[in-house]
Amino acid sequence: MKEILKAYFSNNFQASTIEIEQLVSVFTEKIAQKNEILISKGEPCWYTYFVCKGSVRAYFIDDNGQEATRYIAFENQFITTVHSFISQTPTNEFLEGTEQSVLIQISYGDFKKITEETALGRVLYQKQLEAAYIINHWRLESFLKMPAKQRYDFLLQTNPAIVQRLSNKIVASYLGITQESFSRIKAKK
Repeated sequence: MKEILKAYFSNNFQASTIEIEQLVSVFTEKIAQKNEILISKGEPCWYTYFVCKGSVRAYFIDDNGQEATRYIAFENQFITTVHSFISQTPTNEFLEGTEQSVLIQISYGDFKKITEETALGRVLYQKQLEAAYIINHWRLESFLKMPAKQRYDFLLQTNPAIVQRLSNKIVASYLGITQESFSRIKAKK
């Protein structure tokens, strides 16, 4: 699986083979079953995950037990609870395998070391922070400006895998609507 991560770095970053090998060497493989909780609310986030196969989601559960999915990572994407990973404090999110998944993980200690020792590590960190900001900004803006139907249509255009591969419950929680509302929107398509 490390070959997938090497290819990701080769295709997306300007780095030497030696630097890529050095970075990839600190990652370890992790298999996540469907519905397996990788990180629970109240725990510090010790790892950042790269999805080689499958998918993982980050979500919250409110006081009424309702789930709100913040982010879904598919193949060739990273996922973590950024604030908890950076600060090493307890998270208020969950990370869960939404499909049986093959992941490559890096611990906080190894991540800090690699960002201090390699230019590739620093660029990776910068790119991941930028990506998290852009995604979170878009999600906030879409919730403030778009009705649910428009969010769904946009999701179909930009990331149809979410709708095609995941349950209606997860898609509805990602869109910020109830399953019933989501079913009505889907029925009108």
